[in-house]
Amino acid sequence: MNCKRFLVLIAAAAALPLAAQIPDTAATLPTLTLSGAGAGAPAASNASVEAALRQALLGQVATEEEVEKALSFMPDVVADVNGTKITKKEIIDMLISRKISQQVLALTSESYLRTTMQQYVDQKVDTEILRQKAKADGFAPSEELVKTHFDDAMKKLPADQVEELKLQLKERGFSLESYRDEIAKEDDIQANASIAAYEDKNFISKAEKAVTVDDAEKFYRENQQKFAIPENITVAHILIQCEPVSASDSKEEKEIKTKADKLAKEQIDDIYAELVKNPDRFEKLAQEKSNCPSGKRDNGKLPAFDKNGETIDGAGQLDPDFTAAAYKLEKNGEFTKPVHTQFGYHIIKLLEKSPKGYVEFDKVKNEIRDFLIDKSVSEQIQAMLKAERAKGGIKIYEFTPAKTATKTATKAAAKD
Repeated sequence: MNCKRFLVLIAAAAALPLAAQIPDTAATLPTLTLSGAGAGAPAASNASVEAALRQALLGQVATEEEVEKALSFMPDVVADVNGTKITKKEIIDMLISRKISQQVLALTSESYLRTTMQQYVDQKVDTEILRQKAKADGFAPSEELVKTHFDDAMKKLPADQVEELKLQLKERGFSLESYRDEIAKEDDIQANASIAAYEDKNFISKAEKAVTVDDAEKFYRENQQKFAIPENITVAHILIQCEPVSASDSKEEKEIKTKADKLAKEQIDDIYAELVKNPDRFEKLAQEKSNCPSGKRDNGKLPAFDKNGETIDGAGQLDPDFTAAAYKLEKNGEFTKPVHTQFGYHIIKLLEKSPKGYVEFDKVKNEIRDFLIDKSVSEQIQAMLKAERAKGGIKIYEFTPAKTATKTATKAAAKD
């Protein structure tokens, strides 16, 4: 079982499928993102969507009547997949259960809502096709199927990710097992487990056998720029933290911060004086004195970063004053005088300078292979969905741009 794909399917069913950004002014339209449970459906999980969702939920939750009025342009049946109808009522119920806000409905234009709902219906159709294919292949939705795939997925996840998941669930009052048992009762997740089993048998297992390390290396050679690394340096630092004075601070706050800054400067000067006498004490002093977690964690060592302060691993960006001071160092082991940034006072030690180059293939071969497998699976599933739509048993009732019409894969008019 491909654990990553199964967890994505679970997340798609458990997460809110509609995220809306409430605009700062009435003149700005919100952005709606719909996520279906089927293959190839984008998961609404990035930070901007989550932030927008939090904003949307601050508003008053829309009533059933309000949602129904907003979707008045939709027919009662929005699609028919080989005799299984997808109804407007299902979509209304979904939006109500996901607590769509009144403000989102009020500020979203009808034309945009039509387009978004049509996209969602298309995703629902793909999901229904997959559900029917899974059932025909012997993978009927069930609690046991969810539990089996969930347990398999947990076994294949890295231990640190499992522990992080356990901590997150504990905050919500769940253990790993109780969460599994709870989600296993949900119809959508049972259906997704059956889809995952079907995809694994018919697409994923085959792709895993077909895509080789040689394929990954070929992709690596043909896409060298994707793996380019700019010139970068690795440093360690000792930080004595203090908060900068702000123009909005009160007189008392400014006095407190000024005193704290003075004490921090005295402390960093003492550390610098000790390092001048005994440079080998840097790691020990980083552990004992630094206010940065990197001190105790790794003797003050930070991720490698380029001349713009961007870390090579993509984890973040360093303060420009810190970056400028660090790049003035020339020899490994050399350290700066105290450097003042928005975070306080630092002493920075150069550990290594690295010229621009490329990530070694061995470090990325597994990621490349996973990417190629996912790409192959997605392409095969999309081809299957296209072929199923072309058989003529699928009707989608269109309501964009303005008129309600019916289409089939063969473009023939649908009959009631």
